[in-house]
Order: sequence, then structure tokens, then C-alpha cells
Amino acid sequence: MLRASALPPAKRADSGFTLLEMLVVLAITGLITGLLYPQIGTATLAIRQRLAREQVAAGVEAARAMALRSGGPVALSADRDAPALLVGGTRRITLDATGQIRLTMRPQTIMFYPDGSTTGGQLVLGTGRDAAAFDVPRAGAGLRAVGAGGA
Repeated sequence: MLRASALPPAKRADSGFTLLEMLVVLAITGLITGLLYPQIGTATLAIRQRLAREQVAAGVEAARAMALRSGGPVALSADRDAPALLVGGTRRITLDATGQIRLTMRPQTIMFYPDGSTTGGQLVLGTGRDAAAFDVPRAGAGLRAVGAGGA
């Protein structure tokens, strides 16, 4: 005698997510995104500031090296139109493409000489809320951080 094979079970119509469950998931996702979004902007600004500080140090070292190589004085100055350093009038080092980070120099031009000395000065790099100041010593190599101040 033939036995009838068992039929596969019918699919349940309620398998899946309900509209209420989907709305709850979307609400939680929106809440988490809203809490994290300002942190992303802060982290991005901190990264840009760190890169700008590294570019300032590279600009100072480039001016010092150019003076030693050329045997003549080399000027380091800030571009008035954009946050950038001008090294010897021929090399431009952009610090921040967005324009949020400002650069000021005291005096406006720092001279580097072939004997390793400079006229000395201070560079202030900042966004308005916080700034980092760096001294270029008259003798010796390098850049010294002197703390925070207003830009």
C-alpha cells in the first residue's frame, strides 16, 4: 500500500519584522548617530591641527636646511591670504586647505642664516578656540612649543 508523504509545513505569514520593530531599530540608530556625529567633527579638527603642527615644523626645518645649502639667508613668512608658510619665496607649504586653522607669526618674517642662527620669532597656530605657540630660537635647531594661547 502506498503511503502518502508528509506535506511540507506551510510558511508562517508572520515570519519577519513588524513595522513597530523596524521603527524602534531606526530610532535607536538615529539616536546613536546623533550622539556620535559631533565627536567625528572634533576628531577631524584635531587631526587637521596635528597635521598643521607637523607642517609648521617641516617648514622651519626646510628654511634652515635651505639656508645651510644655499650659503645665504632664507626668509620664512606666513601667507596673508591662506594658512600657509612661504619658505625662501619659492616654496609654499599649505597648512590647512579648509581655512579653519589660522597662522600668525611674530615678527612677520623669520630669517635663517647659513651659520644655523635665526632672527628668532614665534608662530601661533590655532582655530580661535585653542591655539599652539611655537618659538623659533635664535640659535640651535628645532622648534619649541611654548603652550596655548589665543590666536
